Amino acid sequence: MLNILLMDANYYQISGLSFLIFNQLTGDRPGEFCFLLPSEEKNRDIANVIFHNDMVTINLFNKRCIHSANEAGRKATEKLTIHVPFLSRSQTLNDISMKIGKILAIASADYHLFLNKEEAFWNFGLKKYAQLSVTENDVMILIGCGYNSTDISKILNRSRKTISTHYRNASRKMGAANRAEFYRYASFIAKCGCDERNTLCL
Repeated sequence: MLNILLMDANYYQISGLSFLIFNQLTGDRPGEFCFLLPSEEKNRDIANVIFHNDMVTINLFNKRCIHSANEAGRKATEKLTIHVPFLSRSQTLNDISMKIGKILAIASADYHLFLNKEEAFWNFGLKKYAQLSVTENDVMILIGCGYNSTDISKILNRSRKTISTHYRNASRKMGAANRAEFYRYASFIAKCGCDERNTLCL
């Protein structure tokens, strides 16, 4: 069962998202999903998919670990967290619906499948070249921490022109329409723990 949590403050966006999600799921797997209430704090820990304003968090739980922990009476928390930029202002309804379909397919996938990124990209038809490189990811996190291009060039020992190129490439891959959208996502990622900074561009 997929547990879905919608955290957007905009009522109309929540209504539209829930409609698109419902349409994606009822055709494939009727009865295998549940919308969680955002008012309950514990729901963030059990949600498989969390739709925020401009991003989606996918939690892939290790089902084998949960099953064995339930038998032993312990609580298991082994999971892989993936963040997806969900910047949809310049996209068509069909594009948004397809992106939601991919997000739900990834959220339904086996935890162990994503431990090997190369295999995961292949299975979901994701383009490796469309993903953030290590340096682009580092630049994004440093921007999210509040550093400017001069500071980042000193930290990474690269020229300001190179840093600007990495920023532009990361912004394009994420689908950010402007600097504000990029910064909101980057600052969110910068606040995450080191093992939860996985970004997947769809």
